[in-house]
Amino acid sequence: MHKILILAAALIGPPLFAQAHGTAPAATHGGVVAEDSTEHWVECVIKGNQLTAFVMDEDKRPIPSAQIAGKATVLAGSKIQHVTLAPGTANSLIGLLTDAASGHTTVVLSLTIGGVPSQSRVVLAP
Repeated sequence: MHKILILAAALIGPPLFAQAHGTAPAATHGGVVAEDSTEHWVECVIKGNQLTAFVMDEDKRPIPSAQIAGKATVLAGSKIQHVTLAPGTANSLIGLLTDAASGHTTVVLSLTIGGVPSQSRVVLAP
């Protein structure tokens, strides 16, 4: 239980890094866009029990999904889910949630982009 409280505090707390790389691109897939720790852009979308992350470089160009691997930690309400992400089409990664997320949801994406680890935090409001 102690580990869950620490993880929840980390997910809800202040960002791990500040956005310092310009204006975020528009969310073209209906999600929320955030900058990751290596100045890439990530749009996170949750529909039903599917989580999709679309990844772009610092110039807002799509990065092929074959160059990306990762996982997500999803906090929806008081429930934490860990999701492995697999390459999807174009520049997307897809993972399935055990239970559909609803309401205020925080997603921490831990990605490896071209061999370089990165992290981003996205807050999805209802």
